[in-house]
Amino acid sequence: MSMLYLDTSLKLQDVCQWARLDCQRMVRAKIHQLRKLQLVTEDHGNVCLNPVFRSQLRNALTGGGDFSSFGTPFKNDVRDHRVTKTQLARYADLKWEAMLRFMVGQQNSSGESVVRPPAESVRSILRTAKLMEGGENGMAITNSGFQFLLQDTQSQVWTVLLQYLRQAEMQQMDVVEVLNFLFQLVSLQLGRAYSAEPLTTIQRRMLEELRDFGLVLQDDQRPMCFYATHLVTMLSSSSSTDDSNNAKNSTDLSASQQGELAASSSKGYIILETNCRIYAYTDSPLQIAILGLFVRLVSRFSNLVTGALTRDSVRQALSQGITADQIITFLTANAHPQMQSHVPVLPVTVTDQIRLWEQERNRLHPTHAHFYKDFAQKQDFERVLRYAQDIGVVLWASIEKRQLVVTRQGHVKIVELVKSQRTANSATSS
Repeated sequence: MSMLYLDTSLKLQDVCQWARLDCQRMVRAKIHQLRKLQLVTEDHGNVCLNPVFRSQLRNALTGGGDFSSFGTPFKNDVRDHRVTKTQLARYADLKWEAMLRFMVGQQNSSGESVVRPPAESVRSILRTAKLMEGGENGMAITNSGFQFLLQDTQSQVWTVLLQYLRQAEMQQMDVVEVLNFLFQLVSLQLGRAYSAEPLTTIQRRMLEELRDFGLVLQDDQRPMCFYATHLVTMLSSSSSTDDSNNAKNSTDLSASQQGELAASSSKGYIILETNCRIYAYTDSPLQIAILGLFVRLVSRFSNLVTGALTRDSVRQALSQGITADQIITFLTANAHPQMQSHVPVLPVTVTDQIRLWEQERNRLHPTHAHFYKDFAQKQDFERVLRYAQDIGVVLWASIEKRQLVVTRQGHVKIVELVKSQRTANSATSS
């Protein structure tokens, strides 16, 4: 990088002086590797970057040239302010929550789904990622899907994008173009309009499919204009919470707009007492449905839901693939601001109880086995038992009752032993 904006060559000895004495040998080795890649040229002890590589890297880092590394802004600046950051946040949240609500599978009193199915591109990703399974008549959430619901939004978006990349490979799409457009989306500026004209056919197809997830917004009146939402721009941030990203992206909004954006973000809303009682200050159907995965809901008001963590409710969540650590992490991440001031955030008695319920469920592990009984003679039982002990397949045995339990693999070998013994007995008798 130090040589990127130097058009003249440097002496190799001077370049080595940039490093400590104990690292100069490593610098020479790296320069030798760059020479093999033709990224660095060396002439009579002088080194410089390849002119073509230097020019292309400058354009990539600064967005210069015709490569649109950071997108091509839409030229119509007069109407660019028609879509605000608040509207983008609301649009993205509605799209993303619609997908999550579809995964939860909310139903009415008659058992019919009250959630409108998302687009086919969304359902395809959910199926290939094994977050949901089923055909056209109905889809059901899997164990991986339950774990997906308890993740933070940033982790969920990464999961969807990684699965989209795998699906693009299976559909024999140009992976280079797919990766290029994904990296471009992550680097776009929130609230700015960009032009879709420089995009390739594959990238325009991606634009339509990612729109179904709420990652981008396309203007209906301007088809060649699109916006990146906070769901994709936050991936370039080290923060994994929506609040910090929304606060970071709303520095130039008015006070009222900031208030609306803050209201749309997922703040802490859960209060957990030492007696396992839960009070959730929310009216979001999605948040209530996710709580219902591991909480026994008792009552619901206009902006408050009460419930309790019970042994049955937690064990039901554990049977669906949710772990105790995921439940604790979810409660901690969504704890009310009053609880955030406590250390630790959640009562220790409750977290210990959740882990004990998990250990209680994991005490028994099912194992495929075969049960032998009703041996006619004691010698036959002892012969089979001794052979099973020699090959190490005995799970349980009772000499008094002449009963034996062996593994599935041991059953095959014992059957061969019995057949060979019967063949030998029949040959002796004849």
